[in-house]
Amino acid sequence: LASAQEPARPGRPPDEVTLDKKALDMTVYDQDGHQLRFYSDLVKDKTVAINFIFTSCTTICPPLAATFARVQKEMGEKVGRDVFFISISVDPVTDTPERLKAWGAKFNAGAGWTFVTGAKADIDQLMAALGSSIARPENHSPMVLIGNERAGYWTRAYGLSPPNRLVQTIEAARSRSVAKP
Repeated sequence: LASAQEPARPGRPPDEVTLDKKALDMTVYDQDGHQLRFYSDLVKDKTVAINFIFTSCTTICPPLAATFARVQKEMGEKVGRDVFFISISVDPVTDTPERLKAWGAKFNAGAGWTFVTGAKADIDQLMAALGSSIARPENHSPMVLIGNERAGYWTRAYGLSPPNRLVQTIEAARSRSVAKP
């Protein structure tokens, strides 16, 4: 399971984490209603940046999504080719694929940025496996989980960091070489 350490704060280096691949491979639905396996379809062999949002949030979720949008813009064509963004709804009961699609449109989410929801039990299990389990959606942290799955490297970053800092962390993860068995 993921490390129980709290997310990095500005001025503190990100925390490396370890993930259980099997615990991550549950059924989710993207913003277009497509059924996917979280690990197999969205994470395996990729560099990803994962944040946690819910569409009715009025506090940290809009700034988190706006930061991802700025990072997406700064990274340009690398998003969807070299790195993939995943926003997981922490309120899957409310956040249908249609609501997630509308939420993504507000932030000009492009190709390579997937919004996911699913059965509450599956999302709760996914959140726990990612080290971000919460009792109530409004209590989630502004953490971004950045990983180069092929290299076996995962780290946490503060999701409200300046976009250029997140780009640097993503690029550092992306440039990691493949882990030796």
